[in-house]
Amino acid sequence: MKKFLALSIVTASFLFANGYKIPEQSTDAIALSTANIANVNNADAAYYNPANMAFMKNKNFLEFHLTYIYLPPVKFNDYTHNTSYYSESQQFLVPQLHFVSKDYNGYRFGFSIIEPAGLSKKWDDTLPAEQAKEFTLKTYEFNPSIAKLINNNFAVAFGIRMVRSIAEAKGLYYPIYSYDLTGTSTDWGWNGAISYQDDERINKFAITYRSKVDLTLKGSASGYFVIPSTGTIYQYNTGGKTTIPIPATLDIAYSRKFNKTTVELVFERTFWGRYKELDFNFDDPNVEAVFGQPQKKDWKNVNTYRIGITHQCTDKLTAMLGFAYDNTPVPDSSLDFTLPDSDKCIYSAGFKYKINKKLSFGMSGLYAYQKHRSGRVYDIITKQYTYGEFKEGGALLLSMGLDYNF
Repeated sequence: MKKFLALSIVTASFLFANGYKIPEQSTDAIALSTANIANVNNADAAYYNPANMAFMKNKNFLEFHLTYIYLPPVKFNDYTHNTSYYSESQQFLVPQLHFVSKDYNGYRFGFSIIEPAGLSKKWDDTLPAEQAKEFTLKTYEFNPSIAKLINNNFAVAFGIRMVRSIAEAKGLYYPIYSYDLTGTSTDWGWNGAISYQDDERINKFAITYRSKVDLTLKGSASGYFVIPSTGTIYQYNTGGKTTIPIPATLDIAYSRKFNKTTVELVFERTFWGRYKELDFNFDDPNVEAVFGQPQKKDWKNVNTYRIGITHQCTDKLTAMLGFAYDNTPVPDSSLDFTLPDSDKCIYSAGFKYKINKKLSFGMSGLYAYQKHRSGRVYDIITKQYTYGEFKEGGALLLSMGLDYNF
């Protein structure tokens, strides 16, 4: 039970970033496949590169952004049993808010309210429901930051990450076991950035780092399981806890302006390698004794390669295109129904339209194509492996946002 609960809570994802982190947090970020770090110059600089706040015009900047997320079903072709399983399709609306202050004695302040990680997946068929009948992880991050302009070309920034997480998981293999688990936590991290821009603002270079945040989930678990030696049913209602990471990330970005067109390249390193195992601890010693073995993960550090193109069509209209290739951190040994993850190709586009000097409106869209992945998943009931192929899945994001300066 322990490994079922832990897996269900923390290892499925929205499936449009490696693992379960969510990098797309603004209109521009979605339009540019998150290649908006060196050249970011709107309110979302508070999140993507707070050092760039120091280079912005001496105004207050505000952005409200709303994203619609559609997760199509994931299909698993079960070659062992000559059948197929489908997860449920799901839809979400996710709001974000970014703010950058005007200059105060050489300092700029900003904050972002975003969702840095998340998961949601539902399976109704017996084999996948053993691990992942239903589960959800929601995270909310408040990220204040401060930037300092060192000279005309160089700026630095530092920020604090406060992450609130809420998790819920349900599983069922009738009549052997069932579980219903909820948990919450508030956890902390930090982020930093350095940014360089030449005098003409043609060449821009940035390095940003976001620390790992350990989600220290604590909550309650209830359900039952059959004791094999006697065949009797043991019902429980107990407390439990686990710790899972939102991984550290390092971004190195360079952008260059060619007349009215700006091209940005981003190399991103996500440090999933510290995610070695998943260990859930129950207060009830009987539940802990039966289901107390940690679940090996052995995830690996991975890279994402991004390119974004921004073109100033007119004084009022800006068009954007993006592409990213995203590696999965999940090794073959950890592949299961809770996170049928694979490498992805991400395609995106969007625009911004300046309504007047203070207000702009933007829309963007992103499609994450998830590559097919063959492998084996462990059947915890039969104690045997099932061979097959995960197909389809991916994600579609549509967003709109308003930018206001004053």
